[in-house]
Amino acid sequence: MGSDRIELRPTIDRAWLEREAEKDPVTHAYALWDLDRFPDRVRFVSACRGESTVAYVLIWQPPDRPPMAIWVGPAIEALAPALPPRPLIVTGSDAVRPLVERDRAPAVVYPILVEIARRGTRPPLTAHDAQVRRLTPRDVPRLAGIAEGSTDVIATSYAALDLDTEVAFGGFDGEELVAVARAVVRLPTVWLVSGVFVRPSRRGQGWGQAITRAVQLEAERARAPCALFVREDNVPAVTAYERLGFRPVDRRFWLDCGVHLSP
Repeated sequence: MGSDRIELRPTIDRAWLEREAEKDPVTHAYALWDLDRFPDRVRFVSACRGESTVAYVLIWQPPDRPPMAIWVGPAIEALAPALPPRPLIVTGSDAVRPLVERDRAPAVVYPILVEIARRGTRPPLTAHDAQVRRLTPRDVPRLAGIAEGSTDVIATSYAALDLDTEVAFGGFDGEELVAVARAVVRLPTVWLVSGVFVRPSRRGQGWGQAITRAVQLEAERARAPCALFVREDNVPAVTAYERLGFRPVDRRFWLDCGVHLSP
C-alpha cells in the first residue's frame, strides 16, 4: 500500500522532466521553457509515487490576469485540489476534464488539437511570402498599432513583446502590419508557434498561413520540428495548418473556469 501512496510536491524534478521531454518534447515544452525563462511567473505541483513523478501541473501566472494551469500526465485525483481557485484556465486530457469540472465548475470546454510539422516538412509557397519578414525592435510602434483598440487577448499581448529577445514575424501590406505570429517556445527539440493574429479586415486572405510558414521555416533552420495548438472546431485554421504539413498527434481540452477566454 505504501508504494501506491501519492505525495504532492511544490516543485518539478528537472532531471525527470528532461528525460521525459526527450521522448515527448511537445507535451513538456512549456514546462522546460518556462522553468528557465520565467521562473518568477511559473510554479509546479508534482504528483509523486516514491521518487517517481507521475503527473504535474504547471501554473502560469501572467501579470494582471487569471492563472493558466497545464495538467500533464494522468488524472491523479489528489492533484486536483492543487489547482488555483476560480477564475482560471486549465488544459489537460479527456481524463483530467471531469476532475476539473467537479472541483472548479462550471467550465466552458474547447477541444484542442496538438499538431506537428516534422523536420524536413516542405510547406508550400503562399501568396504573401514576399510580404513577410522577421520583426525587429524598430517594429515596436507597429506592434502597438496591432494592439491599439483591440479587445483580442492575442493582439493586446503583442504590445509588451520584447523584440530584442523574442522571435516574431509580421505580414505587411505596404507599410501596414496586418498579421503577426511568434515562436513562443524555442527549444532544440521543438518550436511552438503561437499568437497567430490577423487583422479582422484581412482574414480569409492567406495571411495566417504565410506568417505561420515563416515561423515554421525558422524552426527548420534551427533543425527543430514545429508544433502548435489549434481549436478543433476552427476548421479554416486547421485546414491552413494541414496545408503547411502540420498533422494532429494529440487532443487536449481547454477548460475555461470563469475567465471567459477562448483559445
